Amino acid sequence: MPKIDIVDIREKVEEIVILFMDEEAELLTNNSSEQAITHRLAVMLEQNFNGWNVDCEYNRNQDTIKRLRYTISPDRPIEERDVVPDIIVHKRMTENNLLVIEVKKSTNPESEAKDLAKLSAFKEQLGYQNALFIRFLVGTDKPNIQHMEWV
Repeated sequence: MPKIDIVDIREKVEEIVILFMDEEAELLTNNSSEQAITHRLAVMLEQNFNGWNVDCEYNRNQDTIKRLRYTISPDRPIEERDVVPDIIVHKRMTENNLLVIEVKKSTNPESEAKDLAKLSAFKEQLGYQNALFIRFLVGTDKPNIQHMEWV
């Protein structure tokens, strides 16, 4: 599996996220659905990752359902679960997994702890080279990133 420089990937993705907030601000100011937001972000990622598949809600690990072992909160046991990542950059039907992204809106009260644990599991168990959590500030005239963390 070819490794791509982590700094280059992170800089490229962060630039795309900033551009996304500018070009698709209406989705964020109108508090559109998470699926609408992730779809448009995925389209912008796809334009910048030639030769890679960029998929939303892709639940396959080659020919089986994607499953990971992680906890949904610190007081819960680790369990194996079916997973559906918000966005992935990968090569389908291979183990070449470049990036997984989980997105939340500021209006979603759910803690990011579950998403961060899930992202760590993607890296450890499925070999994703990069994992990113983004919580967008939505419903305001000035959309922004409320929290962004590389795992």
